[in-house]
Amino acid sequence: MAMVLEGIRVVELARYISGPYCGMLLADLGADVVKVETPGGDPTRFEGPWIGDESLYFAQMNRNKRGVVIDSRSAAGHAELTELLRTADILIENFRPGVIDTMGFGREALAELNPRCITVSVSGFGQQAEMRDRTAFDCILQCLTGLAAINGRPGDFPMLTGAYIVDTVAALIATIGALAALQQREQTGVGQLVDVAMLDSALTLLGPVIPVAAATGEEPELAGNADRTSAPADAYRASDGWVYIHAGPDVFFSRISHAIGRADLLELERFRDIVSRVEHRAEVDAIVGGWVAARTVAQVEAEMAEAGVPASRVNSVVQAVNDAELQIRDRLVEVVGSNGVTIPALASPVRLSDSPTVMRHGVPRRG
Repeated sequence: MAMVLEGIRVVELARYISGPYCGMLLADLGADVVKVETPGGDPTRFEGPWIGDESLYFAQMNRNKRGVVIDSRSAAGHAELTELLRTADILIENFRPGVIDTMGFGREALAELNPRCITVSVSGFGQQAEMRDRTAFDCILQCLTGLAAINGRPGDFPMLTGAYIVDTVAALIATIGALAALQQREQTGVGQLVDVAMLDSALTLLGPVIPVAAATGEEPELAGNADRTSAPADAYRASDGWVYIHAGPDVFFSRISHAIGRADLLELERFRDIVSRVEHRAEVDAIVGGWVAARTVAQVEAEMAEAGVPASRVNSVVQAVNDAELQIRDRLVEVVGSNGVTIPALASPVRLSDSPTVMRHGVPRRG
């Protein structure tokens, strides 16, 4: 069965996460992705954690690709890269703005060489931004956009998330842009620039926090694990672990009130609606928290499931990896590393009923 992007060639001049993850998603969908590395190699090849001498960091972002080493600064290398780009449908690059132009493959030059080729450029601040020359990493964008400032409890210092979420979202946006540009090319016959800024990606993660701050000038409160606009909605300690319960909306508050034997709560004016419950969050949390504390995690999950209330055990990462629910959808796949060792990796999050993703290639060796 043909894969959805079969016949599409992607040339990837990208390092770290945002560009390579975009390339990997396209590869999983059937594109022929050629990862171009300098003689020194993608820096993530040399960063842990490791299985043997294989970087899990590199392997997770670069499976299903073919690899080539090209020194584009040499005449022979520049010519080789030129010929490769003649055959490309998509070029992915995540250099600082202007670097791809100095290499001779900026948007205008590429349009002359290969008018059908789409350029996906991922940068910290966008191709035309005043800060375009500044180096950006995930942590920098989390701090710049206020994402780090809204994590934690009242009185906490700014706190980064425990994963590279800005890089990942930038890659997802880049992939959406690439697919949209491919669709547009079907109508026009020519490629275009997909300009992805990690800054925009980080702001996207803030969701409604941004328009509220813009409209009111007020800083969002630090709420820890609680939902700022709902109550009860927090992590509660059971006798053997933690459970997250989200029963803020009226329908769920009614269900949880009956489930914990406190239907009388529905008659109290201070709990009459979601706004009122947020104002009296401490009391609501004390009631729910007291009920949870007398039960195991499994008991709470079972009773909440029976009542139709959203709830989940709080897994550690290792527990999540080994969770039966994760295995049901085959969220982990085995990938052959560049050293021949089989390593676990996350499967593609894109699931198509008639065009399943296939592991056609392992992790490419350098060159």
